[in-house]
Amino acid sequence: MSHYEEAILDIEKIVIDTLGFEPVHGFPHIERVMKIAFKLAEDFEEVDPLVLKLAVLLHDVGRVEEETLHKHHAVLSAEIARKLLVQYGFSQEIIEKVVDTILAHSFTLKYTPKTIEGKILSDADKLDALGAIGIMRVFMESAYRGRTLEEAINHFYEKLFKLKDLMWTEKAKKMAEERHKFMVYFLDRLEKEIEAEK
Repeated sequence: MSHYEEAILDIEKIVIDTLGFEPVHGFPHIERVMKIAFKLAEDFEEVDPLVLKLAVLLHDVGRVEEETLHKHHAVLSAEIARKLLVQYGFSQEIIEKVVDTILAHSFTLKYTPKTIEGKILSDADKLDALGAIGIMRVFMESAYRGRTLEEAINHFYEKLFKLKDLMWTEKAKKMAEERHKFMVYFLDRLEKEIEAEK
């Protein structure tokens, strides 16, 4: 096993210990984003799989400190990634690419990716917020945060319905279109059923 492979296994353990197995932003989210990211990467020969893998693993690791430190989670994740990758002896070039890729994934940070890996992570992370998985995440997160049903529904209009237009890669655009349609159908049905009860 190479030094980098051992480092990735260690980093994966750190991410699991930090985020746990909560399905919205925990390790199951990381695993789903990893699958989507490597599916999107198939269309680009220039993708560095090491950079992509490290960036996916670490893109949300700062979330646990976001509210305490009052700093954006993508910025925190990038800072944590930089420290960890230096510690594990990754090259400066890999570190800079991973940091840029992590900064590019966030909807709210509005950071434009400089690399193909950044575009892929941005797309993969947004795709996991769409479709049936996206619906599940909204309602789980809303329950956790004590949001009302109306606030949960508003989240679709304020954020999720905008995501399909923010995709960089062709494959992601097609996948987003499909997942978006399902969410529109679901929300339409939900709102009709809520109306029927009034």
